[in-house]
Amino acid sequence: MFRYTLRQVLHFVAIADHGSIRAAAEATHVSQAGMSLALTELEKALGVQLAVRQKAKGITLTSAGRRFLSDARMLLRQADELQATTVEAPGTLAGSLDIGCYSTLAAFWVPPITAGFAAAHPHITLAITEGPPRRLQQDMLEGRLDAVLTHTRHIVEGAEFQAVRAGRPYVLVGPGHRLAGRKGVRLAELADDDMVLLDIPTVRDNQLPNLRASGLDPKIAWRSTSFEAVRGMVARGLGYTVLVQRPPHDISYEGLPVVVLPIEGPIGHSDICFAYPARQKPSRKLQALIDYCAAYSPPAGP
Repeated sequence: MFRYTLRQVLHFVAIADHGSIRAAAEATHVSQAGMSLALTELEKALGVQLAVRQKAKGITLTSAGRRFLSDARMLLRQADELQATTVEAPGTLAGSLDIGCYSTLAAFWVPPITAGFAAAHPHITLAITEGPPRRLQQDMLEGRLDAVLTHTRHIVEGAEFQAVRAGRPYVLVGPGHRLAGRKGVRLAELADDDMVLLDIPTVRDNQLPNLRASGLDPKIAWRSTSFEAVRGMVARGLGYTVLVQRPPHDISYEGLPVVVLPIEGPIGHSDICFAYPARQKPSRKLQALIDYCAAYSPPAGP
């Protein structure tokens, strides 16, 4: 027999999110007394102190409170899924779906997800948060997100994944590069060439070690945190780069051509995937989104 209610859990999460009973009460249109009572009754039911109340300073979660918060978020999401399943008509999906998306994937995946999947399931309230993969997955494991669209090389402990697209790296060069007319390139052939690096943490932590393990120690001449700026510098002849995502058109923002060269020989993959908590089976809504992305074909290039 449960000794606590979903409403108490809901109020506790609101208090944790807003940092004080007063702020949580104002945000949820509940009286401060009712919010405080819900926290007290929840602590009594669980037999632990979840938060320390500090006058004029809000609340501070105890270690037990921090542990319970993640489970509480998951419980509320499961309750939302159960309610949506109960009220939805046969063949429809409903309820909320909060997804994280690795920033460099957003331009390729957010448009088809919002225009395709969301339009096909109008009863789903879809929210997408962009950011770095580790932070997003931490939010996911704490119950703030249902899943994160990222690369398999970025998966953190406590998460499982389903791949939706192969992610084999390729070399990008300008039309004037000495290898531009080739059908493929061995990484060793680029040892003396300047590299234009997409200078973001995931590339530094994953792509560079992958290249070095595959026989290429890049000579980095230029850096940029912008995907399109890197492609533009390559188009201008400032060096080559190695990327995973490929736009449908091999043209830079300036309208200059770039040349894609498949990598010959072994190279580590980093497939695109949806990460989700290992202890939690994907909901029907999430699985439908994963299946949609796995079946999605981007527009073909020229």
